[in-house]
Amino acid sequence: MAYQVFAVTPATNSDDKCDATGAFIPGAQKFAAAYNGSYKTFNNMAANAKKEFLQTIEDGPGSLDMFAYFGHGYTSQLGSAKIYTDKDINDLAEILKKKLKNDATVVLYACLAGAERGFSSQLQEKLKPNIWVYGHTTVGHSFTNPDVSEVQGVRSPRYRKLFADSELRGAWQEALAYTDMWLRFPIMWDEYIIRELNAIRLLGKWKVSGNKIYIFEWNKQNGKYGQLSDLNMKPDGTIRDETGRRSGTWKVDEVVRIFWDTGETENWALPVKPNMQPILGGTSTATRLSHTKPGKAQG
Repeated sequence: MAYQVFAVTPATNSDDKCDATGAFIPGAQKFAAAYNGSYKTFNNMAANAKKEFLQTIEDGPGSLDMFAYFGHGYTSQLGSAKIYTDKDINDLAEILKKKLKNDATVVLYACLAGAERGFSSQLQEKLKPNIWVYGHTTVGHSFTNPDVSEVQGVRSPRYRKLFADSELRGAWQEALAYTDMWLRFPIMWDEYIIRELNAIRLLGKWKVSGNKIYIFEWNKQNGKYGQLSDLNMKPDGTIRDETGRRSGTWKVDEVVRIFWDTGETENWALPVKPNMQPILGGTSTATRLSHTKPGKAQG
């Protein structure tokens, strides 16, 4: 069964900014298109903007796997939607309860809404325990901001920041900026996100023991996502050995697996380490000389 997704976003730029037309609306459009879902704008300039926002959700589709808000946020508020008080959050939660499946995901592409004990935590407490809520913990771009938190009522820890202190932090930033990971990660399994981040670390030119030079490439394309298997995939790409005149393919699962056209194979340990990468089954190592970015910038 295809995913059911719906996004809501302000219709009008605020003050002299291009926030709605430059970030919020394009984000909602890309989000909806990726899942063959839908989005609607609401009148954020109306005196009763909160009512307009809530009515837009009320009028939208139900049985949602994922709901997304694109707009301004604060530590305890959704600014564009005029959701300010605890009562406002309760009103939002009551409408979302009627729209979300029991294990659905809410994504707040909004600055600061994911701060610890902030808006995302307050909203999740008012929703069903199995609902996941994501938000940004800092001020940054509407949907490429890498400072992301996750809250869920029945997991431990209930609140966590994604890749905040991880050695894969740089790859996480690249994934959000240069691929459509930003709209996929909320419903991906962690292990597949990690595999993709390791794939990003592979990209570029490597010096390998024995004076070999490998070049890893990955033609990552944005896609359409209708089921979990479309999201949870093992990244794969092509490889060239400039010194040995070999070519082949690679994929990432529990390790990086390299399959040369000569019939030879190699396995590289995870996580990928650009400065001293172990090659399994011997004493060989590799060092990344240069790095290429994945995919296409989302803007």
